[in-house]
Amino acid sequence: MRDAGLMSLPEARRGSPPARGARARVRPLADGDLPGVLALYERVFPNRPGRSPRETAGYFETILLRNPWADATLPSLVLEDGAGRVTGCLGVMPRRMWMGGRPVRAVVTHTFMVEPGSRAGLSALDLAGALLATRQDLLIAEGGLPSRLILERLGGSTALLYSLRWTRPLRPSRYLLSYLTRRGLPAVLSWPLRPACAAADAVLPLVLGGSLRPARSWMTSEDLDLDVLLQAMSESSSQRTLRPEYDRASLAWLLDLLATRTDRGRFLRVAVRDDRGDLAGWYLYYLNPGGISEVVQIGARKHSMGSVLDHLFQHARRGGSAAVSGQLEPDEFQAFAAHGCVFHHDGLSWFLIHSPHPDVAAAIHRGDARLTRLEGEWCIRP
Repeated sequence: MRDAGLMSLPEARRGSPPARGARARVRPLADGDLPGVLALYERVFPNRPGRSPRETAGYFETILLRNPWADATLPSLVLEDGAGRVTGCLGVMPRRMWMGGRPVRAVVTHTFMVEPGSRAGLSALDLAGALLATRQDLLIAEGGLPSRLILERLGGSTALLYSLRWTRPLRPSRYLLSYLTRRGLPAVLSWPLRPACAAADAVLPLVLGGSLRPARSWMTSEDLDLDVLLQAMSESSSQRTLRPEYDRASLAWLLDLLATRTDRGRFLRVAVRDDRGDLAGWYLYYLNPGGISEVVQIGARKHSMGSVLDHLFQHARRGGSAAVSGQLEPDEFQAFAAHGCVFHHDGLSWFLIHSPHPDVAAAIHRGDARLTRLEGEWCIRP
């Protein structure tokens, strides 16, 4: 649930009223709505870099209509005005989860956008309200302050633990430069600073000691096989009260989708093995030389997270990363802290939930849920 085209509710209610007689309605998205959704996306994000129009159209069709969890009772939604034009969209991706011994019908929202204008806030409320009127046990969304206000107004809450991020700087000066570039530092300023940052990163370990470098890992690694990952994910989440459910086809689809996101870096699936050849853990991440490498998911067998982190940080540093970052794993806080990670909120996106079942929400708020980026909007947003 991103804040595309949204503004704060008070701002949204200012301005000229809609034309007299215009009647907007929310309805399920159909195949024929894709051109209207794409046109809305272009209006909301007129200068967004990345895919070509053809690639964008294919991606929208995939996540909105062709995902393996598609369910006619939990459709994506569009808002159309009195002239039949699409003026809002709320993508809905159903997901299967378990709560103790019972199944949980979950949905992950994405592509939440409305036509900018005087009715933006009301349109967003219409879409969100229509979604909550469907029968789901858990809604998962990500968004900034406007989305947070909307969902909390409708009875949802912010999961603070899952909103936090961890970051392990590997080359501190270049990490700072990459962070500032993400926050809008012009290229005309960032490019001349790169040689100085590289020189500083070469000198800092000599001045401050070896703590800036990740510990050397003696574990071996290999490309992570799909079936190995499926079994490892099932075993690692079995102790959580709330956990996702995957089968081979749905996991393969999601990993293939992640691999298409070359704008984030090179997507890698890494299995980490100990000296006996047993699986110690794994990680899925985007290797981004010169920038911040983003972790989609990391997992480990009991008492092995520290060793898996050492391998990840060494792997990313050798690949040229300035830092590695990911979503907080609440039950592994101590391992991340002990391996030089800092914890923060990015100031942009919150992990939002809504559930009619108090025990489901309580499990998430106490960190007793296996919810990584693989189960959230981050991995499927356009």
